[in-house]
Amino acid sequence: MPLPVVYITAALLYLAIFPLPPGYYELLRIVASGTFAWGAYQNFSQKKLLLPLAYSLFAIVFNPVSEIALAKELWIPIDLLAATVLLLTKDHIAE
Repeated sequence: MPLPVVYITAALLYLAIFPLPPGYYELLRIVASGTFAWGAYQNFSQKKLLLPLAYSLFAIVFNPVSEIALAKELWIPIDLLAATVLLLTKDHIAE
């Protein structure tokens, strides 16, 4: 995954803490789940253990097909944690 995609995904996750239209959150789910799924794939193929599990968990949480309905107050820390994890581990996901 190119590094700008990682930065864009993290920025979208940080922006999600603000009240935005529902369409934004649908787009965020698609982008975030794709980025985290790619990160899980990359790290599983490198025989790492913890990162693919974390990326897989975030890919499931942001899955746009079977959405997890949580209150906005619960999504804010999840979005912040996901963006922070993504930025801290960007070297493991970027090509």
